[in-house]
Amino acid sequence: MHLGRKFLILQVLCLLLLAFGCAPKAYRVHPDFDTLSKNIKSPSLIPPDIKVYEFTVGGIQELRDDWSATARANVLKIVTETFKEMAFEIKTMAIDKDIEDELEDIQALYRAVSTSIQLHTYNQQTLFPEKLKNFDYSIGSIEKILHKYGTDALILVYGFDEIPTGGRKALTAAGIIIGVFTGVIVAPRAGITALSIALIDSSGTVLWYSFKGMPGYDLREPENAINLTKGILSDFPSLRK
Repeated sequence: MHLGRKFLILQVLCLLLLAFGCAPKAYRVHPDFDTLSKNIKSPSLIPPDIKVYEFTVGGIQELRDDWSATARANVLKIVTETFKEMAFEIKTMAIDKDIEDELEDIQALYRAVSTSIQLHTYNQQTLFPEKLKNFDYSIGSIEKILHKYGTDALILVYGFDEIPTGGRKALTAAGIIIGVFTGVIVAPRAGITALSIALIDSSGTVLWYSFKGMPGYDLREPENAINLTKGILSDFPSLRK
């Protein structure tokens, strides 16, 4: 199974588990955030890592590159605009051939770390209390690439979206209706949308992290992307000293 698909399945499982109990705060922050962030002046944004899937009646996820491109453009626009509203002029790091493989590695590491954060600091069934109390995660040093581009931190965005087909929607609705009459509602799940954003320093330490995941969103739609992204960034800490 492709590594990216494994992370997607793990994140869907995380979100399903979260339905049974969540920690109240949507964001996580490193205990030494104030000290570690004091020298951050010019964070850069890697173009969002977002994949959109068509979610079929049989529960199969089929990647749609065209939908993914639309979702990435929507989220990139609103992240940039939201930081500008907070008086941060962040730069989007251009992906050229010289750094393409390195950025892909960074994004892959972040996907893995994001999944671990969700499992061990959000979900009550798989919670590691020490990880929640002492939020300390890393993707490894990124100092070299930051130095090359004259920046001092990265903002990483990772998300996925399942767009149910008409048949999947009908199956979900039928399951709910049957459940109402039988008294046991275990309907096939609808599509899930999830988005995470993190601030990472040159050592690779995750200084701040937040995510939201829920059914019923569609990141191809600008209004949906705005609502979800702004909700995540509403708790972003001030870097102004």
